[in-house]
Amino acid sequence: MRPFDNAAAMAIGGATIAQTSLSAGIANDARLGMGECAGMFAGSAIPYGVSGWQTAHFQGFIGFEKNSGLALDVTHNGTDAYAEQCFRVQYGRRLSKKFCLGANLGLARASVPEYSSASAPTFGIGLLAQALPKLSIGASVQNPIQPKLADAPLPTLLRISAGWKTSEIFSLLAEMEKDIDRPVQVKAGLEYRPAASVLVVRAGVRSGTVARAAFGLGLRLKNGISLDVASEWHPTLGITPAAMVAWRR
Repeated sequence: MRPFDNAAAMAIGGATIAQTSLSAGIANDARLGMGECAGMFAGSAIPYGVSGWQTAHFQGFIGFEKNSGLALDVTHNGTDAYAEQCFRVQYGRRLSKKFCLGANLGLARASVPEYSSASAPTFGIGLLAQALPKLSIGASVQNPIQPKLADAPLPTLLRISAGWKTSEIFSLLAEMEKDIDRPVQVKAGLEYRPAASVLVVRAGVRSGTVARAAFGLGLRLKNGISLDVASEWHPTLGITPAAMVAWRR
């Protein structure tokens, strides 16, 4: 099944690997090396408005000495007839003032209630660099050695991304994603904060076999709590709404 991003990541087209903030979760393991104390993200989406198809995700992280961090990532994607889950432990560390490296180790599981289930290990690495004061570059590869889930190999996924943060108000993100078995997908998104730290406006698009556009809003509340909503439009299948609640300290 195609994985679905959380609401904040969906709204910027999924271009998250070079993002230096944690507003859209931890897509790049290396981001954990940039020093935040603790936080969690939880949300869900309804793919294409199909009520019997649900996705859910949870991420929780804790930082160590401002130079490293550890996170737990859990995702679910499925229907009553078939479901997939992934459990990952993520770790990131700052190696220098401008460079962070990270890795994840996990377990992918697929289940058909009327028959059986299968599991396979997963592995990935990521890096994040502040190439220029306003330009960040990120890259990640997931499952470089393809493990098999039952008889099907898990996809090898390469993502290369760049982020340009003009100020605390506006930023642009672009990304290339290549699945070893699928055409290249190009993603782009923007974040605009018209009301300082309170409101975030996001928009994005991703190309591929079919182009998809997305839009979303985020609201920053007191005590580190935030709410994000987004919607992605597929020209044939329709709209996928998503929502997320987060807490960061």
